Amino acid sequence: MASSLEEKILNVQDVTDSEAFDEVLIYLDQIQMQDEEFMEKLLARRDDMVISWELPWYQKSNCLTKKVFDNELLEEADQKEAFRTDAVSSDESNKIDNNWQKLRKLFNLPDTPICLARWKNISKSRNPRTAEECARRFVISFLAQGLERNLHQVYRHFVVRYGYHTKGHYTPYEEKIMQICLYHMPKNPVPIISLILGRDPRGIYKRLQQNDKEPLKFDRRKWTLPLSTQFLKLLMKHTGLPLKKLKNKTFDRSLWYKLQDEMQYSYINLQYHWYYTLHAQLFVKRDVKRNRLRKKIFKRLAKMPYKVWSDIRWKEMVKFYRDGFTQIFLYRQCYHVVRKTENFIRKPLSELIPIALKHIKTLQSKRLQTLILNENEELEECIYSEKDIEV
Repeated sequence: MASSLEEKILNVQDVTDSEAFDEVLIYLDQIQMQDEEFMEKLLARRDDMVISWELPWYQKSNCLTKKVFDNELLEEADQKEAFRTDAVSSDESNKIDNNWQKLRKLFNLPDTPICLARWKNISKSRNPRTAEECARRFVISFLAQGLERNLHQVYRHFVVRYGYHTKGHYTPYEEKIMQICLYHMPKNPVPIISLILGRDPRGIYKRLQQNDKEPLKFDRRKWTLPLSTQFLKLLMKHTGLPLKKLKNKTFDRSLWYKLQDEMQYSYINLQYHWYYTLHAQLFVKRDVKRNRLRKKIFKRLAKMPYKVWSDIRWKEMVKFYRDGFTQIFLYRQCYHVVRKTENFIRKPLSELIPIALKHIKTLQSKRLQTLILNENEELEECIYSEKDIEV
């Protein structure tokens, strides 16, 4: 069904043609019918949807789409356990998948989680006591069993995983779909585009904004010591902070825009240079061999409870290493090692780490260039003594 639409849309020469938009509406109607059919099958088993297991306090909320709790639940929370607030791990995601398989077999439902993820209660009452909302809340409660997560977290993970399944660069077909919807429904095209493409609405809004603006053009320049000195001086000027107090500091985006205007260099590149390169060069007061550091990181990862690459919490990993390293610095050191390994994102770390350690032996051994701000307030290289090698 999607492939036939793609073929038709790619052959469209004029996005203002109403027939092109008709094709989009026909496809939209088809997927909405699928979602409604799934909901009808779910409602047919409504009488059997009885919560027979004990719910923790944070899974008793009536609202799935917002992070809200009743006052009674908040009072109960003072005496009860807290729920997790970090990103959902691969183990938790697998647990949700397993619970979904149990649910569909128990209630004889089709294996189409995308239908529930896409379904919106638009034409019906938003009252949490309606049959549709009760059924949806039961499903999410069932999926949340065994997790230290509230229902909103599980619902968001379910929607993102199954409803917003398309990732990566936008294809010519997707670009044309956006152009068609934007022309024929200029007031609110994003919900339709999101349903058609299976993409997160936030990413679509950002893409439309990018398409609407003329991209900024900057000359590509190599980061030399004088250029880095200029950047550092501007950073200290606009923050009003001395060099020592810039360590581990986060800055508002408005500051990066100011630096972009003054340096005529993309603020994204400025951020990257600071957090990935300059921060470690300035604040790590040791002579660091990159390959030795990489080995230590991977060996540390082998002792951590992470199962796959996407489980790794780099903010936590920073705590095990020298003050001055940033999470993006550690991430990039390891990513450089595994990036060419097939499907490294989902490969178990127990398999990925031995591959990485073996590959490190083939990489050129380099040291981290360390810098200081000299008496003339210019950056210059500083080589620390061999006896201070420690990471």
